[in-house]
Amino acid sequence: MPVLYADPWNPEFGMGYDAALEDSPLPRADPFVESTDWSRPLTASSAGPEPVWFVDGVRRVDLRILADEGERRVPGLFGSYAVGAVRCDGAAAFDRHRVCRAVIVAGGMRQDGVDVRCGARSLMFEPATASRSDPNAPLDKLQELMRVAEQNLSAELVGSGAPLVLADGPLRLGEEVAERGAPVVGVVKRFVRQYLEPAEEALLTKLGPGDRTPVFALLDREDSVRGYSWYARLVELRPPWHDHAGVVRCEVRAGVGLEPAVGLAERVTALLPSYAGRPSDPRAPQNLAPVAALEEWLKHRMGHRWLVRRALLTHLLGTEG
Repeated sequence: MPVLYADPWNPEFGMGYDAALEDSPLPRADPFVESTDWSRPLTASSAGPEPVWFVDGVRRVDLRILADEGERRVPGLFGSYAVGAVRCDGAAAFDRHRVCRAVIVAGGMRQDGVDVRCGARSLMFEPATASRSDPNAPLDKLQELMRVAEQNLSAELVGSGAPLVLADGPLRLGEEVAERGAPVVGVVKRFVRQYLEPAEEALLTKLGPGDRTPVFALLDREDSVRGYSWYARLVELRPPWHDHAGVVRCEVRAGVGLEPAVGLAERVTALLPSYAGRPSDPRAPQNLAPVAALEEWLKHRMGHRWLVRRALLTHLLGTEG
């Protein structure tokens, strides 16, 4: 009989462990760039609290649409997204943020921006085009717009002197960015890929709070280094959780360099347990507490979803006469 273990996330948010294991090739990785010893955890040494900025974004589909052009019809959407930061330096405070809106049509079809009256305000939905024509293409494009805005905000914070930025989710590793070597770390809370062979993966079950694996390299198809990554545990493993619960994967861009990446791994791994998600969070403990607060704050700033939806329907009704 199989042994059953629980995933701590609320089922409405899927699972924290969502990696395809059977007949799925591993992404290319080199686990031995920092150390060849994967038999024991590395305990991060903390130099004490330090200022850190957390960056995240939220997105929302306000209205699904169909766009007709002659005999051609493609899916689309009106969507809102917001990105922002929380500064933690002894106390937490919301920092800079921005709210954006987009009207997205699929299949490469061109669309002008749409200015929508909503109460006393005017909401400008900037035009964007998804190259694919499938029904998921507009939503994927909205996600991409949000990710680019997150990256830009992280670079902006570093350019303003932020000594450490933790971005929620994976970084865009395949692209060159203006801030080469910038102290921006992606914190990935969901397991969607298995990067390590079973011999190295076994170390994750031994991690305690403030422990990490050795840094490993993420490679492209030509075996060039795209980034560096490591796993860290936030909280003690609690029965009946599975043994990967409470673990996050962190990553930095290749431009940081190996030695600075190891230094960031030490700093970030020591910091993370202090910011672990609260038990009331449906994605605890991987959804860090500052990130959870930021998500709710940003959702409020996108405006009431039903008022925005009604304004869009009224606008389209007026367009049709």
